[in-house]
Amino acid sequence: MKKWIAGLTLTGLLAFGGSGVLAEEKTDYIITFSQQTIPKAIVEEMADLGVGILQEVPQIGVINVSTSNPEFKAWAQHHGGIAAVAEDVELRSPEVELERAYELNQLRVNASEADLYEEYQWDIKRVTNNGESWKLNAGNHSVLVGVIDSGVDTTHPDLKDNLLFAKSFVPGTADNSYSGMHGTHVAGTIAANGRVMGVGPELAMASYRVSNWTSILAGITTAADDGVDIANLSLGTYSMMNNEQQRTLHLSASRAVRYAQSKDMMIVGANGNDAIDLGKKMYTIPGEGAQWSGPLHDTFSDIPWVISVSSSTIHDELAYYSNYGNVDLAGPGGDTEARAFSTVPGGYGYAIGTSMAAPKVAASLALVKAENPELTPAQIRTLLQQTADFGTGKSRQHFGHGIVNVYEALKK
Repeated sequence: MKKWIAGLTLTGLLAFGGSGVLAEEKTDYIITFSQQTIPKAIVEEMADLGVGILQEVPQIGVINVSTSNPEFKAWAQHHGGIAAVAEDVELRSPEVELERAYELNQLRVNASEADLYEEYQWDIKRVTNNGESWKLNAGNHSVLVGVIDSGVDTTHPDLKDNLLFAKSFVPGTADNSYSGMHGTHVAGTIAANGRVMGVGPELAMASYRVSNWTSILAGITTAADDGVDIANLSLGTYSMMNNEQQRTLHLSASRAVRYAQSKDMMIVGANGNDAIDLGKKMYTIPGEGAQWSGPLHDTFSDIPWVISVSSSTIHDELAYYSNYGNVDLAGPGGDTEARAFSTVPGGYGYAIGTSMAAPKVAASLALVKAENPELTPAQIRTLLQQTADFGTGKSRQHFGHGIVNVYEALKK
């Protein structure tokens, strides 16, 4: 079903199905309990069945378990205290053509010049009105943006002053670790301050490294507990509610989002890179032994409270790869003509995708909050929507309320 574009993105890169069960081979499952707690009695029952706990998300009653017991899934499906069970899924990297343009050791780093911003960052200029928004508010460290992603290069000179802390939910990895380039590019889009610039170059950031579905849930709930104001999710997958596996993932994701909402943490979600109309009423997708038909949801961007972001081009048109329909706002994510340039581990590089569009909206929300700390999340969202513009793209189906324009929002 999914075809991945040539660009740096984790959006939509979750593969369904988990690992197959062979003799004595263990399978990981996501268990969503009926109550939003982790019942000790049921955990003890699972232990008696040879089930081990890998990870817990106690805020929303979800655990990640592993077992070689072939009867466990059926047992869990019929247990009155368990709302849903599904095989866990891993984030996987797409086949991408990311161009690493510069290495740090090849360049003189002079943070006062922002020379690479001047030359390459058309997308940041589009959102900030050529940097004029920074004269109104460039952010401050009282507003915290969470980067829930593949981890961030905490040593990058353009990021380290604004990156307050990092946490990893990937077992066996250090908190300041990262995998690939995706998270570092997203972080630079938000708050780089050096040779490249982010939308909010004085904003504070926190990195939450994730790898599988349960770790994403843990990242969201922990960020909310940490007092993160806005979380960026440039990742996700598709769900059909009549597919048990997909419905279970969507249920657990919805719980995590509602928990974030209870803590007033805004969430921005990239809406995917498959040129799909997510407002369409019916899709039919072939599967193993079955066909699934119905509305197609993007998890997380389709969940209420999450601000769904599509991607625009240098010409303010919908990017060829961007999903559309059920969109709240758009942000410049680039295409093959003009890509998004930002930080990557140990240097700088280009990328395209809704993954690059979403953090521009996240940073813009944070700047509005920095300028107007008395506003509620709903009021901040409304202000950003009211000041967005459509450029040459006139379709609400493509851009929702329009392409984000933080300069206009800060003038209000």
